[in-house]
Amino acid sequence: MSDTTDYVPPKVWTWNKESGGRFANINRPIAGPTHDKDLPVGRHPMQLYSLGTPNGVKVTIMLEELL
Repeated sequence: MSDTTDYVPPKVWTWNKESGGRFANINRPIAGPTHDKDLPVGRHPMQLYSLGTPNGVKVTIMLEELL
């Protein structure tokens, strides 16, 4: 491995979005929300927003049993 490199990093790094197909954006190097909108309001006082993960399913079942 040589000690001399010709690479000079740019002053401002920009992400070159490659065409990686359907799942190309899941590891994007951008923090924060991708869009800003109000959450929908339901008719019940407690609303649960979760994905279909195992823990999300557990919480859903627990709330169904308690309420």
